[in-house]
Amino acid sequence: MSVQGAEVAKRRTRGSDRRIRRRGEGHPAFVWLFLAGLIANLFAGNAYLLGLPLGLDRPLFLLAALLVVLDPSIERLRPRAVFAVMGACVAWSLWSWISTGGVRETVKAFALADRVVVPFLMFALGALIFSTPARRTLLLKVLVVLGVYLGITAIGEISGTTALVWPHWILDPGLGIQFGRARGPFLYSEPMGMTGGLCLFAAGLLAFQSGGWWRRAAVVCVVLSLVTVVLSLTRTAWIGTLAAVVVVGLAVPRMRRWLPAVLAGLAALLVLLLLAAPSLTALLTERLTTERSVYDRALTNAAAGRIIETYPLEGVGWGRFVAVSPEFVRQADTYPLTNTGIEVHNVFLARAAETGLIGAALWGLAMLLGPIRSVMTPASTAEMQGWRVLALAGIVIWLFPTMLSPNNYPLPNNLVWLIGGIAGRALLVRPAWASRTRPPELDAAEGAL
Repeated sequence: MSVQGAEVAKRRTRGSDRRIRRRGEGHPAFVWLFLAGLIANLFAGNAYLLGLPLGLDRPLFLLAALLVVLDPSIERLRPRAVFAVMGACVAWSLWSWISTGGVRETVKAFALADRVVVPFLMFALGALIFSTPARRTLLLKVLVVLGVYLGITAIGEISGTTALVWPHWILDPGLGIQFGRARGPFLYSEPMGMTGGLCLFAAGLLAFQSGGWWRRAAVVCVVLSLVTVVLSLTRTAWIGTLAAVVVVGLAVPRMRRWLPAVLAGLAALLVLLLLAAPSLTALLTERLTTERSVYDRALTNAAAGRIIETYPLEGVGWGRFVAVSPEFVRQADTYPLTNTGIEVHNVFLARAAETGLIGAALWGLAMLLGPIRSVMTPASTAEMQGWRVLALAGIVIWLFPTMLSPNNYPLPNNLVWLIGGIAGRALLVRPAWASRTRPPELDAAEGAL
């Protein structure tokens, strides 16, 4: 065979190998079910507006989890302290709910699932399901599509261009709260801004790791996600996203020199938005100078503090703060009494007031040993290093709504725990080949514990 013929045969062989690998890399059913659940999670609490009798997100997540458990080829979780803490936190919260008579109230049950159980499940499933670069890239692509959708929706809401908004019930002022801001299918502006910030960083990671059309789509998503954050007109989303940009820029050596240019670009985008929509200036000014929400935080947080003093260990019971808060709210000397029928505007205080200091400590420790610990997990590849950075950005974005609002929104919270589980894979799973060999990055990760 001639040299030229040999080269042709070699190229054909390589092409055939690539096609075989692509066919072999087909994603199992539980990956698609999980991603479908993530999309359905966007409409959590509002499924009835889509004509559905119940939300599809929880059943899809549970079905995906069941298939993962039944699949003998799937890696298994390693025994880790974080899982014991999560189990204790769930058990304690359940006891708090049942022992205070809340078992008859299904709303509290759903709240317990969405705020405690499902986020913990996301952490474990993230480590197990997204075990290959191809699956992780698929997740990033889903988040890019989600970010583009939210950005277009936000523009349509603020500009009044109804053709850009789907579902159209988003434009109904009688549904949800905070009409006049970009609320998206959440019907609430804060999760809209939080999710926009998370999609921004996910798109940045995809743009860094991919090429072609998906890189272009990711760049578009970055811009639209910034627009979403701004148009949410929510200060916690603004501060959280800006802080994440700064923290990531300082934490990643390769990005430090680009941080001034990135901040200048953010300022330029804001100026362009204000020039394109002059009415936006008044909206931004109004949000920056609003004081009522500050008074709400001060009142509820002070009431939570009084509850903790009265019931330090057990609290008043899961989901019972709103019912008992009138007994603990006091008129302050420096600000008016605005609203007593709302949740605590600090999740740490809310956990302590409702489930006691024990419940709050377990929940905080789960976050510390979970997503926060994942950020410190040594990365064996540049791709996994990117997921560590994404997890860091997610935690920073999550922190400000957690400290300054009830932060009871399923999708953005689930994404933070999910990304944390993916970033911490080296610590959390026992690989299928663990009995034959042991990766050095796992030894390094365990040595850092």
